[in-house]
Amino acid sequence: MYKNVLSKVTTHQELSQEEISKLILQINNDEVSDVQIAGFQVALLMKGASKEEMAYIARAMRENCVPLRPDVGEDLMDTCGTGGGLSTFNISTATAIVAASAGIPVAKHGSRSLASLSGSADVLEALGVNINIPKEHAEKMIEEIGIAFLYAPLFHPVMCKVLPAEADLGIKTIFYTVIGPLINPAFAPRHLLGVYRPELLETVAYVAKEIGYTNAMFVHGLDGLDEISLMGKTRIMRLINGEITSFEIAPEDFGLERCTLDQIRTQTPEGNAATVEGVFDGSIKDARKNAVILNSAGALIVGGKAEGFKAGVELARGLIESGAALKKLNELRETSNAVEADN
Repeated sequence: MYKNVLSKVTTHQELSQEEISKLILQINNDEVSDVQIAGFQVALLMKGASKEEMAYIARAMRENCVPLRPDVGEDLMDTCGTGGGLSTFNISTATAIVAASAGIPVAKHGSRSLASLSGSADVLEALGVNINIPKEHAEKMIEEIGIAFLYAPLFHPVMCKVLPAEADLGIKTIFYTVIGPLINPAFAPRHLLGVYRPELLETVAYVAKEIGYTNAMFVHGLDGLDEISLMGKTRIMRLINGEITSFEIAPEDFGLERCTLDQIRTQTPEGNAATVEGVFDGSIKDARKNAVILNSAGALIVGGKAEGFKAGVELARGLIESGAALKKLNELRETSNAVEADN
């Protein structure tokens, strides 16, 4: 099976859904060696994966994950992005907490950073959140407090086998740039997803639609951010019930001042944790707060809590300044660490 797949890829032939499904299953079952995995990744990178192949891979990866099925009354949401591009503090992680404080059930998918100083797992750990939460406890957290962090290595055995090859080879394949953010193990159909390259926006939106996303924003800051940018314009592709539209926004459209990268640049996990906590406790009132507000506005729109960005900005500001976001962070800390007490 593997040799047939590699033969097709190296001769620039398209793989079928059945071929990809079987290969991903074989990787999951340890029937493919590390060398073979690396060979497939390099060959696919050189050929260039089609949008259809990416959708097949994403679907197969979700079929081979450890699934979560929390009992909640509405669709789950995620804020996991691609990473890459210009590095800011962990805005999407802060955004997930703000969204949860508004009553949106959030399954925050993520991992440690491969490309910057601090990934979502790194900053949450620095904030005192236990990231090593098993399936049953994560489901319970979403049901009871409306948010849980899903640490990707615990739920995606296939990703644990393909990412080391990327790291060893020093390359970024579609597993890192496209597939990873889209394969939430709780199958959240709502998503605010930052994309680090503009040419990936359409691809990510297509794949998301094909694998069942119903309500999402795929965003790229035109200055190079995989966030809704406070530095300048952001291009957005909006998916609602199978229809995709695109538009651009700028921070001044909603009364927010533009900033420089230095004002929102990433630090160490500890530094970013202090920033998130400072935004939530009111001690930070500068561009870092506005960056969280603007991105949270997008999440609140996707989550059905705001009609548009203007209303979303005001609601996000209120959730932060009222202490609701800080309260949700404290609940996340407390309930995540309760799993250790239960064991």
